[in-house]
Parts: sequence; C-alpha cells; structure tokens
Amino acid sequence: MLKYETTLKLKSREKIPDLRTILEHLFYRKPELAEKAEKIVYKLIKKKRIPDTKWRELQKEMGTTHQEYYTIISKMRAVGMITKKEGEWIMSRKFSKRCEEMEEIWKSFIKRWKEGKNA
Repeated sequence: MLKYETTLKLKSREKIPDLRTILEHLFYRKPELAEKAEKIVYKLIKKKRIPDTKWRELQKEMGTTHQEYYTIISKMRAVGMITKKEGEWIMSRKFSKRCEEMEEIWKSFIKRWKEGKNA
C-alpha cells in the first residue's frame, strides 16, 4: 500500500509556462501554498539539501503555519518532487520520471490512433 498519495490537477487547455503553475496544479485547493512551495524548491537548488531538523527555521522563513509547512512538504514528497535522504530533504527525479512515463504511454496511444486512422 502507498504511504503517500496526492492529486495533481491537469488542465488540458492551460499552458504550463513555469514552476509556479505546476505547483498551483499541485496545491489547487490552496493555491497560496504554491508560492511557498516554490521557495523550498529554489532553496534546495541553491543549498542542495535541507536538514529536516531545520523545519522551524524553514517554516519561519516561508511564513507558514506548521500545518501549511507539513502540507507543502507532504504533497511535494507524495508526487516525487522531493525526498528525504539521511535526514535531509533533497530534490528527486521521481516526479519527472512519472511525467515521462505518462508521456510515453500517451504517445503510444496517439501513434496507434494515427495508424488505425490511415488504414
């Protein structure tokens, strides 16, 4: 059974120009958390890792309540954007790998559709 599960809302008619838009789709119920999540991503890019023991400092720096902080971390972890390794938060490739897998699956269906259309 999965320990983490969350929903990423996709809108087919909306372009995804930047990270903030992706995060708004992740935090569609509380879009104000997208900006705060973006701060975590850029902090991880800059520092490479954030010790999980620094949660109070990070929470204060982001201007979040403990519940908001927990929600942000949990959702980003659940979709594979971040992971915890040896007590530190780091960036993860799981999110991009899932997106690539979905792309390949859908491409194969489009290819089969096009081939069937021309037959």
